[in-house]
Amino acid sequence: MIILFAITKKTMKEMLSITLFIFLFTGLASVCVAKDKFFCSSQILAKRTDIGFTWTVVSRLSEILNNAEKRYGKRDQSWTLLGVEFTDLKQPETWYPFDSDKRKHLIIQLTKKASKNEKEALFQLSHEVIHVLSPAGKEGSSVFEEGLATYFSIANMKTLNYDIDERYISEKKYQQAYKLIDNLYKNFPHTEDRIKTLRGQVKRIRDITPEQFSHAFSGLNKKYATLLAKKYSEWDVK
Repeated sequence: MIILFAITKKTMKEMLSITLFIFLFTGLASVCVAKDKFFCSSQILAKRTDIGFTWTVVSRLSEILNNAEKRYGKRDQSWTLLGVEFTDLKQPETWYPFDSDKRKHLIIQLTKKASKNEKEALFQLSHEVIHVLSPAGKEGSSVFEEGLATYFSIANMKTLNYDIDERYISEKKYQQAYKLIDNLYKNFPHTEDRIKTLRGQVKRIRDITPEQFSHAFSGLNKKYATLLAKKYSEWDVK
């Protein structure tokens, strides 16, 4: 009886260990096992290849940032971009864990939803990259900057061969901001050169004044220019 009890106890331990392993493995598999349409596997977990590693949000960040700088000018390199992380926030954001003369660091934060959706993650990442060009810190961005970020997120996704247009933008306020920038592109030639010129006149995109918008986009309606310079958080879209 003693021998049988010992064997049974050992067996129970082994079964418990196996059950625990299966539980942990399946839990991990749901997050990180390679699946073509599952964002975590293809964009978070880097896999070694013959020529390096597979794309991740970090390597995509390099590509997207390079595209943004070509279009709108170099980023403010007094800030150090630490990387990308996922949070339980409802919207993506640029977080400033350190904002002082001695240490100026920022992190791009994407949503939990984006961790499971490659298209959404790259869309969010493209948007936040514009804010990285000239970080506004806790002061917030302008209507123009948010519109430009939304416009670029659509345009950049198209360069990555995604089927996407402005209908992908879910919030009305961002839809309106997108239209403001889209109208500039449609009505003023060399729009990106004009934006580069404006960026050369100010430290941050959010600091561009109505007068500067009116000068760069000659003939631009004064009311339109004033709206572009308005603080985004104070803009009431009806």
